[in-house]
Amino acid sequence: MGKAKSFKFSSTCLLIITSLFFAGCATVYNPATDKRELIFIDSASETAIGKSVQEEVLIQKKLAPEPLLQERARRIGKRITAVSDRQDVEYNFYVLEDKELNAMALPGGFIYVNSGLINILNDDQLAYVIGHEVGHVAARHITKKIQANLTYQLILAVALTGAGAERPITQSVALGVDTVYQLASLGYSRKDEYEADKIGTKYAYLAGFDPYGALTALEKIKQEEGPDWKVLGYFRSHPYADERIAALNKYIPELTRPKITIDK
Repeated sequence: MGKAKSFKFSSTCLLIITSLFFAGCATVYNPATDKRELIFIDSASETAIGKSVQEEVLIQKKLAPEPLLQERARRIGKRITAVSDRQDVEYNFYVLEDKELNAMALPGGFIYVNSGLINILNDDQLAYVIGHEVGHVAARHITKKIQANLTYQLILAVALTGAGAERPITQSVALGVDTVYQLASLGYSRKDEYEADKIGTKYAYLAGFDPYGALTALEKIKQEEGPDWKVLGYFRSHPYADERIAALNKYIPELTRPKITIDK
């Protein structure tokens, strides 16, 4: 009897909370992915999350002291975001004082490139890296990861409550700064990486950079990281290097092929 009652309570809670949770949800068309997607974290909330995480990032890590590095990232970033499909967030670019070859995007358009990475890339290659991170933001990859994590925590909270766990639902559902930072820094799925590559390379091309900089950037990072490139730096959080290079080798000629128009 106790178990049946507990299950009924859990199911009822799940139904009520899920209904409230998704009450404001709507599928929206995302021009970056050319798909309709279920998004229930709006841009203002996403930016607020990003700002909270940014504060923590800048406590743990230092900005690179060279003004020219910061300006270079902002200059190239500005050109990339001018052609981005997503214009409802304000993009911000920072260079962190870190020798590891890496880059990262936070919710709301906060984008970081490590000094170790920016120092080995030319502008065309850097445009690809920044474009890739902007692509994650435009495709809302990090937002969808947060949504999935939040939904999981919500269901877990209801299950624990139904099982008699003495733990407030609000505490279980709360998405902390550390959690969001981990979601942003741990890398994406194969599908998301391929998508960000295509979007970022397209943005670099539309912004006037050489799209083949994407290929030379990936090859250069592999060379710099040496035989351990699969577990170090950039390719730890941005995996599938060889497959991505192969995919971009097919995509870039399609992107840059002149369009043929027929005069009537």
